Amino acid sequence: TLFPYTTLFRSEAKQRSGNGKPVMILMRTAMGKGVDFMEGTHHWHGVAPNDEQKDRALAQLPETLGDY
Repeated sequence: TLFPYTTLFRSEAKQRSGNGKPVMILMRTAMGKGVDFMEGTHHWHGVAPNDEQKDRALAQLPETLGDY
């Protein structure tokens, strides 16, 4: 869903229009979300996938390609 992104964008806009005080945005994330062999494991923290793993992961996330 877009809700987390909407909340993040609103938080950023509020921070930019604030009084100059520091702002912290705390987000709950899941490493590897949406990739079957990466999600739910700490193994991929700080580890780059090889070319085969990269291709497999990107194939599972076609809706994110080109979104940004």
